[in-house]
Amino acid sequence: MAFFFTFMAQLVISIIQAVGIPGWGVCGWIATISFFGTNVGSAVVMLIPTVMFTVVAVFSFIALSMVHKFYRGSGGSFSKAQEEWTTGAWKNPHVQQAAQNAAMGAAQGAMNQPQTQYSATPNYTYSNEM
Repeated sequence: MAFFFTFMAQLVISIIQAVGIPGWGVCGWIATISFFGTNVGSAVVMLIPTVMFTVVAVFSFIALSMVHKFYRGSGGSFSKAQEEWTTGAWKNPHVQQAAQNAAMGAAQGAMNQPQTQYSATPNYTYSNEM
């Protein structure tokens, strides 16, 4: 159920981006079409992510439909998912250990990254030799 909830949220966000409600910071169909009256060049550039957001939304819907069909075909149901949640597949020690190992690996990977120091003022060396 967590997968379906998360993927459905992603699908809704993709649809919002594809629609492109003006003032929401996304360049979807509404924003792109309304921008053609202002600046055609910018509208053409906005058309590229608009088409991509639309493709992502369509493919996400197809993928969600296929996974749901597979889930229902394997005997899954909402009541079965609720039962799994209450019994706690997430309480399984093997699942907990795998999640803990993944988190530890990510944390160690972040700690082992080389740290670079950036200064706000540049350091230029000046040589007076000719």
